[in-house]
Amino acid sequence: MKAIRYRVLSASLIGVMLALLTGCLAAQPRYIIVTATLSPDTTVTPAEPQETPTPAPTATVSPSQIGPANFAPDVNPLTGLRVEDLAVLNRRPLLIKISDYPDVVRPQSGLSFADHVWEYIMEDKRITRYTAVYYSRAPEYTGSVRSARLIDIEQLMPMYDGILVLSGGSLVPAGSPAGSPPRILERLLGAPFADRVVSNQTGFYEPYLKRIYDVPRPGIETYHSLFAIPSAIWAWADQNGRNQRPDLTGLTFDPALPGDPIPATAATVDFPAYGPKHRWDYDEAGGHWLSTVDDVQSTDYLTGEPLAFDNVLIMGVEYYEADFIEDEPNQLFSLGLKMTGEGPAVLLRDGQRFEGLWQRNAGDDMIRLVDRDGHPIPFRPGTIWFSVYSTNFEPSTITFEP
Repeated sequence: MKAIRYRVLSASLIGVMLALLTGCLAAQPRYIIVTATLSPDTTVTPAEPQETPTPAPTATVSPSQIGPANFAPDVNPLTGLRVEDLAVLNRRPLLIKISDYPDVVRPQSGLSFADHVWEYIMEDKRITRYTAVYYSRAPEYTGSVRSARLIDIEQLMPMYDGILVLSGGSLVPAGSPAGSPPRILERLLGAPFADRVVSNQTGFYEPYLKRIYDVPRPGIETYHSLFAIPSAIWAWADQNGRNQRPDLTGLTFDPALPGDPIPATAATVDFPAYGPKHRWDYDEAGGHWLSTVDDVQSTDYLTGEPLAFDNVLIMGVEYYEADFIEDEPNQLFSLGLKMTGEGPAVLLRDGQRFEGLWQRNAGDDMIRLVDRDGHPIPFRPGTIWFSVYSTNFEPSTITFEP
């Protein structure tokens, strides 16, 4: 069966297309998400996100629904799963920056232990990086660890209220004109969570961040050799009074399938330029989605097992170019994301896909997933991979099978 192909187009082209279709200049719908039978090369054209989503109407709650509030004391609000040791929920999550470029850094170490992973594009819109969120469990070490980006400062740290672990961040060069915009490290040091930033640039070395050479292969460059030690970082946070449990409510889980499923055995998000092309295949026996990047099956270097997640959320988000350079040699501006309001989203779970909207009211809110009537679309209890493509820059090609 042919794959269904989505292509994200520019906002200017959206306006022209809608004007031609309607024959007038009436207000445009915020998103067009196709729900009828699709033919190959069907185009989805999301417009600029709304700043304030419409409140969700009252809906009948499934008796097996978990969340979005009042989680049982032994239930992880990031996965909807019960934990054996309640102590793992009485701490802050670690948000650890993980490299995804170039391909010599793959397979990464410890990604399979994360509750959530965020995949997003970086400056020049040509490569991706990850922020892995560890809360209920963690590996002996994870990485390789790289530098932070605006998504961590403006979106993810407020959302998770955690501890940010990174190799460093860009700085305003010496001799720059007075009043030059602050870059990543200056913004981190001026943030409300500045005392929860673990980095070589803020004085953290072993046992918190450790050089481990020849991982995942012999001879890899030294700058790919930095790894985080989660147990040591949580111990430091305990000793310094910075490991309080945050409010992580907001997600909805349900082992029962929601309505309006569309069968899906595979999905691909082909990011622009160097990509990567990230494919997810449903493993019916395990009930998971298996990762393949640039036609190579993903594994966890620590376990040797395939990288599998219970849910994959493919989110369309407006990116923007910031007012400062991130990549100095190539004069590339830093990229940020507008993750309040709402935008198009497709959830993969249980061999099905569900089309809807992501919503978020404020910077410290958790992402919500709703259908077109505003009713929650629940995740399967388990881990979540967030794949965040751009609705306004270079297009990503998104395909679903069958």
